[in-house]
Amino acid sequence: MKKFLLSLVATLTVLTATAQDRKFHIFLCFGQSNMEGNARIEPQDSVGVSDRFLNLSAVNFSDKSRKMGKWYKALPPLCRENTGLTPVDYFGRTLLEYLPEDHKVGIVHVAIGGISIDGFLPDRIDEYAKTAPEWMVPMLAAYDGHPYDRLVSMGKIAKKKGVISGILMHQGETNTGDPEWPKNVKTVYENLLRDLKLNAEDVPLLVGEVVSADRGGQCAAHNAVIDTIDRVIPTAHVIPADGLTQNFDFLHFNANGYREFGKRYAAEMLKIWGIDYKPEANYHAPKAESPLVHRMDGQVTFNLDAPNAKEVLLSSQFLEKPVPMVKGKNGLWTLTVKPEKRDIYPYNFIVDGVSISDPLNTNLFPNENFKASLVEIPAGFSFGFGRPGAPRPQAEESVPYGVRDVPHGKVSYCTYRSSVLNDWRPLVVYTPADYETSGKSYPVFYLVSGTTDTEETWFKVGKLNTILDNLIADGKAEPMIVVMPYGNMGATPMPASMAAVKFYEVFADELTECIMPYVEKSFRTVNDRDHRAIAGFSRGGGQSLYSALAHPELFAWLASYSAYLTPEMMDTCFPQYGENPSLINDQFKLVWYGVGSEDFLHDDVIRNREYLDAKGIKHEDMNTGGGHTWMNARTYLNATLQKFFK
Repeated sequence: MKKFLLSLVATLTVLTATAQDRKFHIFLCFGQSNMEGNARIEPQDSVGVSDRFLNLSAVNFSDKSRKMGKWYKALPPLCRENTGLTPVDYFGRTLLEYLPEDHKVGIVHVAIGGISIDGFLPDRIDEYAKTAPEWMVPMLAAYDGHPYDRLVSMGKIAKKKGVISGILMHQGETNTGDPEWPKNVKTVYENLLRDLKLNAEDVPLLVGEVVSADRGGQCAAHNAVIDTIDRVIPTAHVIPADGLTQNFDFLHFNANGYREFGKRYAAEMLKIWGIDYKPEANYHAPKAESPLVHRMDGQVTFNLDAPNAKEVLLSSQFLEKPVPMVKGKNGLWTLTVKPEKRDIYPYNFIVDGVSISDPLNTNLFPNENFKASLVEIPAGFSFGFGRPGAPRPQAEESVPYGVRDVPHGKVSYCTYRSSVLNDWRPLVVYTPADYETSGKSYPVFYLVSGTTDTEETWFKVGKLNTILDNLIADGKAEPMIVVMPYGNMGATPMPASMAAVKFYEVFADELTECIMPYVEKSFRTVNDRDHRAIAGFSRGGGQSLYSALAHPELFAWLASYSAYLTPEMMDTCFPQYGENPSLINDQFKLVWYGVGSEDFLHDDVIRNREYLDAKGIKHEDMNTGGGHTWMNARTYLNATLQKFFK
């Protein structure tokens, strides 16, 4: 504040004879749609506006509420009729919170959505206007086809009342990546200084970034160009846009983004004046508002706030290898990628060699070891440029795991006593939507998770509940109870070794002696083999195969997701089926195998199926692409749920 007041006193001493009010600080504001104002004006934006915040109208309003060249209280819209909220709205309000009570802030606002920087160069505007899109024509006409000239003419009127103290600019989306853009901006700035007889030292240029990469900005690449403007113009200052919330098109900021952006412009101006700016507690809150930003065409943006990190990589199953992220000006690392397939994927960051989950994402992968974060990749859709008549985003096609407006079942967390393991054990149980009211009994599906997974994994990653809710609602699956046990029975041997047999035996005992009695006592179940199914993924698939084959009196439906039993196990543990395949063919209503072509267990699963073929044992198969992943596990689950108990 001291620096500002000293400068003000010096100026007053020199210019005592002028009619200008040296306490009236005027700012020229120009650019394209984000300066014009693209967000809907909300009630809060039109209340509490100080009488000391004024707008010199640059156009006539059709309802005659504003006349070009006249001053009005700075109520939105500031640009033209039917434009929206802009950063300038909150720029002026914030300045006045810090300026003395006898000071005022005025703005001159000229902006056109979609306009190139060429539209503000007098020697190029006529040629530029010849190729302007149809929707831009009436906007140009509002300024008689020469927006720069209108800005200057209004600036001259403004100078009669106050002092032009700065220039606010937001433009660049139309010139994304143009290396000549900084030079052209310099030309516009120098033209304004010349034509309005201003000194650069007294009139800084404040240039805002476009929607940033951490918010999935379509034109975020241009920020690297914008960030060089202070090298070309010594009195230019870049206003960062990191974390500012955006509109659906990822080109424009939304209302909250504009409000925050205006405060950032003001903070920089106050800093230039030497006035201490004390930001609100949430000044950088939008930076952490959303860890993931879904974009058009199935793209997704990942962010990590790690200002002291030297290297950050993104790792996920949709990537062949970890990919380097890019560090922004304020220490935010970001990366936008486009997975080939819509699905739910685990991911994590590698910060200077250390793997971490996303600290801002509460959706974690339940696992005994490292707990990755989970991200749902949206379906692709396209946007126009955000102008009138541009297409809105298309609705995403439904996916099996997507939550829909259908009756929803209940997921319960249970605890039972294991006499086999001499311990208390966890259990997750799904009951269908009508369980609480029907009074009837239901078939039971035992669904076992894989190695290092927990009893929650089929629920939180496999999305059993939403998949089954949708299938039941569509009449594609029978209402059933699904029991999800914790499959860890101790140290897990390699599935191809005979040592795995003992492990499988312990699970079969746990299932039949502890889990099933608890479930059948605690829930309304149909307790015969025709109404029991079992399946599992990876280790859980091996446990399911063994348990069902060891207890054909208990199960009639069997599925294996990316799992197998070796021919040696089959011959050693179940020779009766090889000798008499009718023991399986006549008793089991379904024996089903699913595996991906890139699964590291693919060849072993194929050998298991070939063994069954050689012995004449019937089975159904699903062959997919992909590897040993929960993306495939969900696919297999969705397929077999439609087969059980029919």
